[in-house]
Amino acid sequence: MRKLISALCAAVLGFALPASAHEAETRSGPVFSEFGDWTVVDNEQPAPIEQTYKVIFDATEGAEDGEVNWRFDSAARFINLLVENGVPRESIEVAIIVHGPSGYDITTRERYERQYPGRTHGSHDVVKAMIADGVRFYICGQSANGRGITNDDLIPGAVMTLSQTVATAILHNEGFTNIP
Repeated sequence: MRKLISALCAAVLGFALPASAHEAETRSGPVFSEFGDWTVVDNEQPAPIEQTYKVIFDATEGAEDGEVNWRFDSAARFINLLVENGVPRESIEVAIIVHGPSGYDITTRERYERQYPGRTHGSHDVVKAMIADGVRFYICGQSANGRGITNDDLIPGAVMTLSQTVATAILHNEGFTNIP
């Protein structure tokens, strides 16, 4: 994107943006290799490998056609980064609470296509892979009711809750903290 902007500036305005002194190397994995990509960082704050990480990602925005919900991808990146840097996978617990338009991103392909005819459900396989790896997905029941989403519409393993706020309170009592 930066190269495109620089080229446009050069063509239209007669100048180019300065080249980055360092292009970050992008990698995938080690837990999720098809999503959750990350870049190599000259890190000065190592993640303690003996610590337990219990976090909540809150998702409200729905994914664009054929795209992965950016909060799901961010949660996968969080897991990949910690494991890549020595934290045991079993020391990382992630919960994703969805509400608003993001609720459709944890529904079956059939339900998603009823809501968005002609669109591709880009988050479906990602959600299934993350659930299989132990990531918890919760949907706000209040939001789901307002959007006509039922338990039968959810990808197996996703959980209907009373509300986003109640789910968050329960998870906080289990020691989880929110990722802004």
